[in-house]
Amino acid sequence: MTINRFFLPFLVSAVFIGESMFVNFIAGEPSLREWVLSPRFVVIILIFMTVYFNVKQGMVYGLIFGMLYDVAFTDILGVYMLGIPAVCYLASKMMKIFQNNALIVSLLALFAVTIIEFYIYGINVLIHVTDMTFDRFLQQRFYATMILNALFCFVFSYPLKAKLQKWKIQLLDERL
Repeated sequence: MTINRFFLPFLVSAVFIGESMFVNFIAGEPSLREWVLSPRFVVIILIFMTVYFNVKQGMVYGLIFGMLYDVAFTDILGVYMLGIPAVCYLASKMMKIFQNNALIVSLLALFAVTIIEFYIYGINVLIHVTDMTFDRFLQQRFYATMILNALFCFVFSYPLKAKLQKWKIQLLDERL
């Protein structure tokens, strides 16, 4: 058993905690208050994990961290717990028709973030948790969120791809 088996859960957990810290320290800055920045870094990492490491493990992590999102950030249990594994599954199916390179996977991860954002907005409107209009959602939340997550993808896509592929090879070698 290598240290790599423990590093992947540690990485996703650290990013989950980092998202919360980002919202508290960076997104709360007075110059950024006109936008609602929603980091979805865990979703991006889980999409990369689903594509480059293991589909089943990506979905299980999606279920676990979706439950953590629900408990920590929402009043409704099950919204993220259903949404995140669903986009991981969708990503795994879409990769059967797309090329497997970091740019395509980054675009796919941003598409997954888009799905999550519209899904969460739709649920909140449906159960009357928010009165935010669609135009206001797009202008104040969606565009800023997509730019933030695109920057995260731009910075971390290649190192994440390389590390996940390396761990997958190591895991396969250990099983032999």
